[in-house]
Amino acid sequence: MSQKNTHHVVETLCRRLAAATGLLEEHVAALVRSPPKPDMGDYAFPCFELAKQQKKAPPELAKELAQRMCLDPKVNQVFAAVTAEGPFLNFKALPGVLNEAILRKVLDPITAFGHSETGENQTVIVEYSSPNIAKPFHVGHLMSTILGASLARIYKRIGYRVVSANHLGDWGTQCGFQFLAWQQSDPQEREEQLEKRGIDYLAELYIGIHAPGKRLNQLRELLQDQKSSGAPEERAQIQAELERLVPEVARIDAEARALFKKLEDGDSALRALWQRLRDKTLEVLQKSYDRLGVKFDSDAGEAFYEPHVKELVKDLKERGVLVQSEGAWVIPLDEPGAKRKRPPCIVIKSDGATKYETRDLAAALYRKKTYNFVKNIYVVDVRQNDHFSGFFKALEKAGYAWVTKECVHVAYGMMKISEGGQVRAMTTRGGQMVPLGDLLDSMVDIVCGIIAEKNHALSATQREAVAEAVGVGAIVFWVQSRRRNSDIVFDWKLATSPEGDTGPYVQYTHARACSILRKLAVQAPLEAQLRMLTQPEEVAVCKALERFPAVLLHAADGYEPSLLATWLIETARAFNDFYNKHQVLKAETLELTKARLVLVSAVRRMLAEGLALLGLAAPEEM
Repeated sequence: MSQKNTHHVVETLCRRLAAATGLLEEHVAALVRSPPKPDMGDYAFPCFELAKQQKKAPPELAKELAQRMCLDPKVNQVFAAVTAEGPFLNFKALPGVLNEAILRKVLDPITAFGHSETGENQTVIVEYSSPNIAKPFHVGHLMSTILGASLARIYKRIGYRVVSANHLGDWGTQCGFQFLAWQQSDPQEREEQLEKRGIDYLAELYIGIHAPGKRLNQLRELLQDQKSSGAPEERAQIQAELERLVPEVARIDAEARALFKKLEDGDSALRALWQRLRDKTLEVLQKSYDRLGVKFDSDAGEAFYEPHVKELVKDLKERGVLVQSEGAWVIPLDEPGAKRKRPPCIVIKSDGATKYETRDLAAALYRKKTYNFVKNIYVVDVRQNDHFSGFFKALEKAGYAWVTKECVHVAYGMMKISEGGQVRAMTTRGGQMVPLGDLLDSMVDIVCGIIAEKNHALSATQREAVAEAVGVGAIVFWVQSRRRNSDIVFDWKLATSPEGDTGPYVQYTHARACSILRKLAVQAPLEAQLRMLTQPEEVAVCKALERFPAVLLHAADGYEPSLLATWLIETARAFNDFYNKHQVLKAETLELTKARLVLVSAVRRMLAEGLALLGLAAPEEM
């Protein structure tokens, strides 16, 4: 546990153990952990390492230390029992002493609980969201955006300098297809439609220019299916249509690639069009980012790194890293004697144009030079595993050994929706991507209906604000409440439930704590007699709060915001269990009321902070 987040009880444990063993306090603190079962104690010290040094059996040493600790008067002021359990030394704290120590630490106005020096003077790049320009922001980008933003906040909370990067897909052959579709549309109509419909219109153009290619692929699949069972006449018709489409698709592809090459070569008209489409995309995207509470430090997309490509290619050629293959310049990725052949990383295509792998290489090198990062994290779905494996290998082959430890692909599963008793892909609706705004609006409408039914005291304005916070929060929390490497099935009803393992449940618990505090405000919370808090439910709440700093560190280490989501659920459960069993405002004595109000205040604060780290608002009324 970071020294910044330790409290009196843990400090006493470490100090007295250090005195008894000769180990440094910092070393003891690094070894102390929670026992596997709560009834074993509050803290455990493993004796393996020390026993090895003293050439004793760990269980024997644990018994000796337990006897010594029990005779220490300073230990007895804080701990009710010190026992040996196999090779572990277990400490059971006096409940009131432990609760007071934790609450004072949580509410300390000087040291922000959960902050640490772990990342001091170190930079982490978190790349996430990264949609393509001229296309609507749809639910396919949702998981990357939510997970990446939370990781950025968590890393910042534990002391790192964080650069949040929205690596826009604003360069590449797709630009050529967009330009071609634009050029083939009516000039007056396209201006009117762009003004009226924005990037929805651009997406329509993009889909239209790809329609012949999509149809060609359908025909090929259909012809394959017809080989064994189809009638000769049907196969002939399919073959005829296929043959008519082949040259058209080839022409479209060639013209699009030529347009992108002209863009790369600096064509002024295409550059101006490219800038216009990019600006329009960012304008629309910002509306979704604002609703999700997401901010970026950089929106430097692929195009930003294009000027660095020439220098990169020149360097790789001079060092013999790049070799020619079938007219292209590539980085071979095969290892000598390897059974599995790996395709090379193509840096320059045979037509002289670059690929997104090229710009990924340039981006990684630019970031390393500019920020000297200790981690460059790419939050991209699991389908890109092969791309990142090849990309990282290419960096390694190019001589950049830091890639193996410092570049990380944080993969996540796919998202589907449970609706009407069926599970279906969440990214399609009639062949079109579902706009994120539509999904958010639907959730807000559902929550607004629930609030109108259950809380008549809220005004229409308040209902709107709460519905937005809870509706959007329900999606944001659901995405992060499960391990990221598994597929997620989104259930509308379960996600909005205020009683399950959901965002609304945590938000409602926060609102409940706020309601309690409004009824009897705490003027000087840390002056209350906190040692009066000795009930098991009070201990459970405080122990949950105590875990917050460790949860943040584990979430960062495993790139797993779900650990924080789980902590929020567990803390909310512990608090609600306490509240259902014990009076707060009408406790046996006024002093006990004050002490319990401090507990409520600590829960309110930490739930709000945990929700904020995951990108959720913390409404004070629901």
